[in-house]
Amino acid sequence: MKIRFLGYFSNWVQTICFSILLLLLCCGVLAADTPASLDTLLPGTEVSITAPKTGKMFLLYIPVDYTDKRPFPIIFCYHGYRGKATTWPFRQVTNGKGFIVAGMNYAADNYYKGLSPDKTVPEKAFFNEVVALVSARLNIATDYIFMGGYSQGGYSTTVLGEQLLEQLSGFLILGAGRRNVDVEPPPAELIRGYPIFYGAGELDDPHYPRAKRAAGFYTEWGADVTFEGWKDETHKLSPQWMRKTKMREWLIAYGPAKQVKSGFEKAQTAEKNDRLGEAFTLYAQIAEILPDTELCRTAKASATRLATEAETQLNQLKKAADTQPYAQVVKALESFRDNYAMSVFAERATQMRKELLNAKADALEARARQAETQKSYARALQLYELYLTYFSEAKRYPEVQKYVKHLKSKTGTK
Repeated sequence: MKIRFLGYFSNWVQTICFSILLLLLCCGVLAADTPASLDTLLPGTEVSITAPKTGKMFLLYIPVDYTDKRPFPIIFCYHGYRGKATTWPFRQVTNGKGFIVAGMNYAADNYYKGLSPDKTVPEKAFFNEVVALVSARLNIATDYIFMGGYSQGGYSTTVLGEQLLEQLSGFLILGAGRRNVDVEPPPAELIRGYPIFYGAGELDDPHYPRAKRAAGFYTEWGADVTFEGWKDETHKLSPQWMRKTKMREWLIAYGPAKQVKSGFEKAQTAEKNDRLGEAFTLYAQIAEILPDTELCRTAKASATRLATEAETQLNQLKKAADTQPYAQVVKALESFRDNYAMSVFAERATQMRKELLNAKADALEARARQAETQKSYARALQLYELYLTYFSEAKRYPEVQKYVKHLKSKTGTK
């Protein structure tokens, strides 16, 4: 009996140990997937962050295709009644790609009583703090900031969003109407043409009729409204709901697609005005946003063309350094650098100029050293003074300056 008990005890201990190990492993995986600070953000992760000024927590989702080489649109998501910060449904609707998502808590603890237009100061402060925090770490397209939410999150968007119209690119109001129904409409000059996506389940009473009514008012006020009624859906959406919405297409049309079109026009203007570096950088960024579209393919071809032209010019300048006067080559490099400002080619021109300058400076120092070796101190000092006059940017300038003082003291020269 004792042996049997020990056997059972041993198996029980093994089971407990295995469970603890499994738990620790799971915690390790979760910890790896959810870094604890803004300093360790990785594509495809969702992070819980506390904003230091307001002391409120928000979730930040970084899309799987994120790269800091181009700016990404961001969606601010507000949760429903008695809920908590979430990136649903926008993370799911976008398939986790193309959009950063900030799942917001409310700054006011009694938000569930309803966000009223006269109590938005804390919410705006929190919103602005999150924008600043995230844009300091991620490459955000600040011209493409969206706001939305489901149920109370949708009603809150109609209050807070309307007060932040100039900072936002569109609303996504889901399972909700408008908090103030038809009174206190937003400024006509701001709401005219403004993109608004409305969606609600057709069986969602009373929110579906409220959504229809609110969408009608926004349309009357001049907004660019898209409305979806989801068949057979109540306020509690089914898993099939995701197949009934065109929200992702709407987001792309008013986010990345507009971003591409606007950026392409800016790139063309920059190229016409010989701001070739700016044009190259814009073309290269645009090409990565919606790579399968015609405009992005054109942008990629334009970036390749400008890169080829820049490489050719840099190679020519490199060869000219061996055959043409130093001042002429430096002037040409500076002109190239200015034309290709805001690009990697400007950096390469700067580096080439630095290398050329240091080579010239080193050669002049060598001549001064040689004159010094021959005890021609006056000649040596003359060459050193030329060095100090024309090569203040040289790498060895501080050492040479110090040495000249020593040499003057040594030779009794003022």
